[in-house]
Amino acid sequence: AHYDTRRVADHDPDPAKRTTPVPGGNDGASGVAVLLELAEALDPSQLQYEVWLTFFDAEDNGDLDGWDWSAGATYMAENLVETPYFVVIVDMIGDADQQIYWERNSDPVLLDRIWSLATTLGYEQYFVPEYRWAMTDDHTPFRQRGIPAVDLIDFDYPYWHTTQDTADKVSPEALERVGRVLQAMLQGE
Repeated sequence: AHYDTRRVADHDPDPAKRTTPVPGGNDGASGVAVLLELAEALDPSQLQYEVWLTFFDAEDNGDLDGWDWSAGATYMAENLVETPYFVVIVDMIGDADQQIYWERNSDPVLLDRIWSLATTLGYEQYFVPEYRWAMTDDHTPFRQRGIPAVDLIDFDYPYWHTTQDTADKVSPEALERVGRVLQAMLQGE
C-alpha cells in the first residue's frame, strides 16, 4: 500500500481548493489500515508464504513537477534482492460503496484466485469479476519485471484527489472484507 497522499486536490469540484493537499482518508490510509491490521491478525504458523508488508511513498505525486507515478514501488522493484512469488497492492479499498473490479494491468491468474476467495467468503457483491479500469499503480513496476501482481482498487471513489477524501468516507466493513480475503489467501484458507 502507499501511505503518501496527493499534495494538491487537482480533482476537487471547488477550483479554489485545487492547490490544497488531499487528506487521504481512502487514497492512502485505507490500504495502510488493512496492512497494519494484517500484521496483527496473521498467524505466522499458518502462513503459506513469507510475507512482506510494504508501505510505499511517492505513489501519488504522478504528473506533478515531473514526478512519475509509483516512484517508491519502482525503486523497490528495481532493487529487489529476492523475487516475490506475487505482489498484491491495496489502494483506495475503503469506500462505503465498495465495488472492486478486475484491473486490466493485473495478473489474471492472481485476480481469479483472489476473487474466488472473496466469493467463498461471501463478498461477491463487492469483488466484481469484470474488467473496468487499466491503472498505472504500485503493481506496475513489479509486472514490468515479470512478477505476478494485482491492484486491488475501487477506482469509482467519487472523492479521489479531492479535499473530501476524509476518514468519514471510509467504511470499516470495506476494510475488513479486503483484509479477510488477504488473510485467507496468505494463510491458505
